[in-house]
Amino acid sequence: MKKLIILFGAFCISLSAIAQQAVRIGNLEFTVRVQEQDTTLVNVLDEPCPPCPQCLGNVSRSKPSFNRHRSTGFAGFGFAVPDNSNDFYTILGGNSFNIDVGRMHRYYLSRRFALGTSLQYSYYNYRLRNAAIEPFFNNEILGGASIDPNNINREMFRSHNLALGVFARTYIIPPTNRGNRGLFFDIGAQGDWAFSRFYRLNEENVRRKQRDNYAFNPFSASAIARIGLNTRKGNNPALFVRYRFTDAFNSSVLPMDLPPFTIGIQFF
Repeated sequence: MKKLIILFGAFCISLSAIAQQAVRIGNLEFTVRVQEQDTTLVNVLDEPCPPCPQCLGNVSRSKPSFNRHRSTGFAGFGFAVPDNSNDFYTILGGNSFNIDVGRMHRYYLSRRFALGTSLQYSYYNYRLRNAAIEPFFNNEILGGASIDPNNINREMFRSHNLALGVFARTYIIPPTNRGNRGLFFDIGAQGDWAFSRFYRLNEENVRRKQRDNYAFNPFSASAIARIGLNTRKGNNPALFVRYRFTDAFNSSVLPMDLPPFTIGIQFF
């Protein structure tokens, strides 16, 4: 009889489709419960756990979360946009550029919105197209040097800047948990301090250089806008446009200014 009970119990356990079955052998009656094994892989971030005394309900094991504070380095380059109006000096587009290197910190208020700050070093190089611009060749700029405009072959203004910026970021397409890609748009402002600035004039056989001249303003303010792609793999590209709404030169010394628009690309 014991062998018969053991064999019959093993047979019942092998039936995966039977959830509960009452078994009677002679005067002996007992219950066999068989639970089907589920080998399906589930996403632990999305699938809820069954009710249990610890949970006291049907709650998720864990929910997808994101780090509200993120800090990334970035580098980029841009080109000044030539402006031929009478308010600005004419520049060479390809030779008038800037290089940016810095770090950006973002605080996410939600998955679609963030506030951020940036600290960067920038190098600006402006090459003037029409060298024979009379206001540059006065005594205040070049110390009374006698300049023949016909002998000038290069005229440049350069500066080394530190800039602090603030911006607001909105995700047009927010990042997803699987792809981690999102399209974002930034708008903000930044202030620049030109800690080193100089003007250089090259004649055929003479190079004249004037550093830290009072004709150049050391501080400037700009508005900036960016649109880019966000991924967690790094090297996130973003196109930007920057508009300087303060003068680069002292207007009482130089009547015209440098073109205010710069466009370029940055990588985070």
